[in-house]
Amino acid sequence: MIDIPIKIIETDVTIDYLRNSNEKVVNSINNMIDQGYDLKITQITACELWFGVYRLKSKEKRISEAKKLNKFFLGFPDILTMDNNAIRIYGEFCAELEKTGQKVPQFDLLNASIAISNQVSLITRDKKHFPRINNLSEFEFLELWE
Repeated sequence: MIDIPIKIIETDVTIDYLRNSNEKVVNSINNMIDQGYDLKITQITACELWFGVYRLKSKEKRISEAKKLNKFFLGFPDILTMDNNAIRIYGEFCAELEKTGQKVPQFDLLNASIAISNQVSLITRDKKHFPRINNLSEFEFLELWE
């Protein structure tokens, strides 16, 4: 049996892909799909994406973007969620970062906790927050893209 590599695409990369706004990201994701990678998103990213749709002021734009997002989600039937281990990791890392005075957005920490719990890489372009989390993890989960 062949192991299919699993990777999580984080919110910033997912948005770039959906908007077709970063050619390098779009090409890289498409290449990974062609190579057989099992790309996943988390429930956190899904929530952030829906928030982005519903905060749009134009009703027509909301409808249009909701249709695009629904179509996108058809390609991601298995959204990774928080399990007990991810919840523990989140609590541990959140407390540690607070002790050291390092601020990390909660959604980033939740996404990282899911990646660490599942022992899979998380692809992001966020060079500010995720390295702080990666430094606390025994599992090297971070895959930073330009």
